[in-house]
This record gives sequence, structure tokens and C-alpha cells, in this order.
Amino acid sequence: MEKLDSMLRVGDSGYEYYSFVEETANQYTTMVAKAGAELKGSATLYDMVIPTSMDILLPEDFLADVNTSDQKKAINYIYGSINAQNPDVKTVPIFDALKLHNNEYIYFRTDHHWTQLGAYYAYAEFCKSKGIEAVPLTQFEKKEYPGFLGSFYADDNALSANPDTVEAYLPKANATLDYTTGDDDTITDWPVIQDGTDYDKENLYLIFIAGDQPYEEITNKDLNDGSACVVVKESFGNAFVPFLVNHYQHIYVVDYRYYKGNIAALAKEKGATDVIMLNNISMTRNADLVDSISGKF
Repeated sequence: MEKLDSMLRVGDSGYEYYSFVEETANQYTTMVAKAGAELKGSATLYDMVIPTSMDILLPEDFLADVNTSDQKKAINYIYGSINAQNPDVKTVPIFDALKLHNNEYIYFRTDHHWTQLGAYYAYAEFCKSKGIEAVPLTQFEKKEYPGFLGSFYADDNALSANPDTVEAYLPKANATLDYTTGDDDTITDWPVIQDGTDYDKENLYLIFIAGDQPYEEITNKDLNDGSACVVVKESFGNAFVPFLVNHYQHIYVVDYRYYKGNIAALAKEKGATDVIMLNNISMTRNADLVDSISGKF
């Protein structure tokens, strides 16, 4: 074990520290409760706080010697506060589901994100909350792109000895993606998951929904029922969104860090019945990010 300023390295894997900040967590819960109120009568708000790999993959007795906050306790606090303020918001518990699969490849070793397999188990929990059936993992075509060296590698080159493999589960639906860049350029007919064969190894996580774009529209051309949702996310949401393609004709994806519009107005304009908010737990301690999303509802 080596304790670095930005991360903890255990063997060939990096782990992100987490510190609970009550004031910022309270700002986050107030924001979510307010967003749910803004959407009341038009859409259901689902909130999902995603734990990082440290508390899922490392044993509790090991973490007792590490200066990091208990993520499950923090998530329970956040969800309890949201539900107390606005019981109409559906908080999606995913910590235990991920913990149940912690012997599987659900987080990268050299990067702070989860793998798409980890995102799948969260998607399955979302389906339970919504009352729909998750598509079995076996029904997706799986692609593998080896050699990925992510954000932890940038801080600690010692992780290069065992690169990650980016595993992609391709939806079978006939779906396309249009997105707007930070320069307001529009790109059309992009794959929901791009072929990563020619990607630089450090950029392989960008194969999912074209990476971090301010605004995206995904259309499942196999559906014509008018079903629609809005996903409000940062980069952890990228690996999650492709699993939703099977359930909605239209998916509108907002990266709140770059999107300039009003999310509640967007949901009403597009006729979305669900708004799905995904944030990794580190976001809930970052006052600037919480302020950013608060201004979009």
C-alpha cells in the first residue's frame, strides 16, 4: 500500500480518497429535492449517487487505517435527507449491489471510473426502482479494448505494468446519437458506443456516448412509443446511458458541467417522463459542481 496525495495505491490498483463534507452534502440534497419539485406533475426524478472503487473493492478492516470517509454511511445520509425533503424523488440504492459483485471487474485499476459492467449492475437497480425488467447482460454483444491507462496512471506511472481493458456491451437496438459540442457544433449519426480499435489507449473510456458533451440526443429507431427520459450526469454516466437505449425511444443526455440550458424546461419540452440524475460520490463534496447543477433547475 502506498498513500499518495491524490490516490491510494494497493498493488496494481489505484483508489480515490473520499471525504464527507456535510455542508456540501446538504446543498446537494436540497438541490435534488428542489429539482424533484420543479419536475412534479411532469416527470419522476431518480437520483443515483455512485460510490467509488475504494469502499466497494477494499475490505472495511483495511480502510480503518486509511484517511477516508465511509461512503455507504454518506450515501445513506444523502438519500435520507433527500427523501425527508421530497419523498417524490426516487433514490436508487446501488452500493450493496456493487458490493455484491466486488469480485468482478466493475472498476478500473488505472482509472477512477467504473467499468461498463459496474454500470450494468447500477442499471439493474434503476430498473427495479422503475418497475421494469433489465435486459440480461447476455443479450448484449461484448467488445474488448485492451491497454487502457486512465486517470490514476497519469498520477502514478507505476500502474502501467497492468493496463485495464475497456469492455463494451453494445445495445442491439438500431440507435443513433446526435450531440452538440462545447463549441456549439452539431455532430450527427454517431454510434452510442464507438469502435475503440483506433482510439489512443488513454482515451478508450471516451467510446461511450461520445464522451463528455454538453448535450446529446439518442434515438432508438426500433421504438415508436414516444417514451423519453433526460439523463443528468458527469463522466460516470457515460458507461450507464447505453443500457437505457432498450427502454426509451428518446434519451436526452445533459452533462451539467457544460450544459447552458434549464434541465426542467428541457424535460417538459421533450415530454420526458423520467429524469435520471447520476453523480459519483465525490461530486457531492464539491461545492462548485453542486452550484453548477443547482443553477440548471
